[in-house]
Amino acid sequence: MTVTSASAAAPSRRSEPRLGHRFEHPDRQTELRQPFWRRFPVWFPFAVFGVSRLFVWVAATYLSRYQIPLPIGTANIRIFYPTPADPGYNAVMSGWDGQWYRVIAEQGYPAVLPRVGWGGIDMNPWAFFPVFPMTVGLLMKVTGLPFALLAPTLSTVIGFVAMYMLFKLVDQVVGRWEAIVAVVATSFFIASPAFSASYTESTALLGVVTVLWLLRRRHYWWVAATLLALSLSRNVVIAMVPVILAHAVVRWRQGDEGTHPKRFRVAMGVLAAYAGALTWLWPTIVTIATDTPNAYNDTMLAWNIETKIKLYLWWNLLYDYWGVLGQVGGVVGVAAFAWFMLSRHSWRWGPEIWGWAGAYPAYIILVTSTTPSRVRYALLAFPMTLVIAWFLKLRWWRRYRYWVLALIVVAGAAQMWWWTEHYLVIENLTDDLYP
Repeated sequence: MTVTSASAAAPSRRSEPRLGHRFEHPDRQTELRQPFWRRFPVWFPFAVFGVSRLFVWVAATYLSRYQIPLPIGTANIRIFYPTPADPGYNAVMSGWDGQWYRVIAEQGYPAVLPRVGWGGIDMNPWAFFPVFPMTVGLLMKVTGLPFALLAPTLSTVIGFVAMYMLFKLVDQVVGRWEAIVAVVATSFFIASPAFSASYTESTALLGVVTVLWLLRRRHYWWVAATLLALSLSRNVVIAMVPVILAHAVVRWRQGDEGTHPKRFRVAMGVLAAYAGALTWLWPTIVTIATDTPNAYNDTMLAWNIETKIKLYLWWNLLYDYWGVLGQVGGVVGVAAFAWFMLSRHSWRWGPEIWGWAGAYPAYIILVTSTTPSRVRYALLAFPMTLVIAWFLKLRWWRRYRYWVLALIVVAGAAQMWWWTEHYLVIENLTDDLYP
């Protein structure tokens, strides 16, 4: 009897499906010589995201028949653009925050902040960042097409580009298997219908992945420009500060600071400070444009969103859902993730992805509120899919990982259907309108 062994780098034939081996160990030189559209890193993320968008279109089109008519003056919800019952796909994908983006695209931002009866600032478009709606507004002027058609379409197109960049980043930095899981799991995440809605999820994901990719390639001036665009797309740029610092520290530890180490360290410090300062760019613009001190923060208060540390809200949420056991589970979960982040399993992600994997979840817990939007916010936490990829390659089920990945797609599609029904389609106006 002959005893053989296999390592992670060279697994045994019995534990490695032939299809999986072919996918995950490509001849990259041959791949680069193929026409662009025939390369796996191109057609695969486009195909996966395309299938997920087709599913979203079917789900939203079917479920839109259950949406009630929404005239102006409807109780419990702001309606600027009335819709009939069963309004169709485009109307469903342009509701909720999409209405505010439509106001911006068609009318711009108001010079005077609206106020409620007691003198406080009312809900207004300044709460929403300008890159996506202003781009849609420009396309509306050029093409003459309506917002309800252009906004979901643009969001979807940007989503395709974001998935391509996500696959490219993870494939080059971590590996082909991890890139496959990242695109599949992100495309079929419960809140991924937002990638096709009149929202900023696609724009933000593209901005985040592009910053990480440019930082890894050391194109620092392009990093600065992309950070500026990201800061005017979503208020997440502060989470890039630890990413830049991690990038700089690793280059320092590896003795890879170039011919002018001191200049490099100063440049990285300036870039990190710049990323942090960009957090206040939009609030400053709002204050200057409206001639109102603290205008952005007061606008956010109209949605009951306070600009302060909100860890206690998450702690209370765990107790409200599951009591003390929920809080214990939360602590254990954070501790387990911290252990994973400090282990060799995550170091191979590179400092850029590794930094985002730690900084962005911390940002969500410390800065964001426990509103239903928390599910959408998780769309930018794509490094969590790399934990799934690592888990599925453990020797207990490594051989069946593609079957498990297929089950993730099925389960994700079911959750996407549920999320579309409960978060995008408005079936009633009861007190639990915001689940």
